[in-house]
Amino acid sequence: MVTQFGMSEVIGPLAVGDKEQEIFLGREFAQRREISERTAQMVDDEVKRLIDEAYARAMGIISENRDLLDRIADALLDRETIDRDDLDRLVKNQPLPPRATLPPLDSPPQASTPTKPGASPARAPLLGTPPAEPAGA
Repeated sequence: MVTQFGMSEVIGPLAVGDKEQEIFLGREFAQRREISERTAQMVDDEVKRLIDEAYARAMGIISENRDLLDRIADALLDRETIDRDDLDRLVKNQPLPPRATLPPLDSPPQASTPTKPGASPARAPLLGTPPAEPAGA
């Protein structure tokens, strides 16, 4: 950003140094310096300034929204996942609706279609794998 695209008020619209190239057989491991020590120090100072400003801005955003972040963390600890509607409720400081309860694991699934006598019930695919093909397909 600073050295290649001139996005710095101090350095200005100036490309500084070489573009980095991949290290390959026959290439040097150390980067050659084609800029003065003073210019290199200016680049280092400008990069540090930009990083410090971004860090301060990020910390400010986190501090301003700390109570919201705590509510989101509590909701995630309670539910493990939240969707966009839940997040919108948390942003508006509204309570989340009660979680839907799942049937116990030991209860058989409710069959919506009649099955043939002696046929095993269809099972949902595991971990996103496609269902097994019927025999003879």
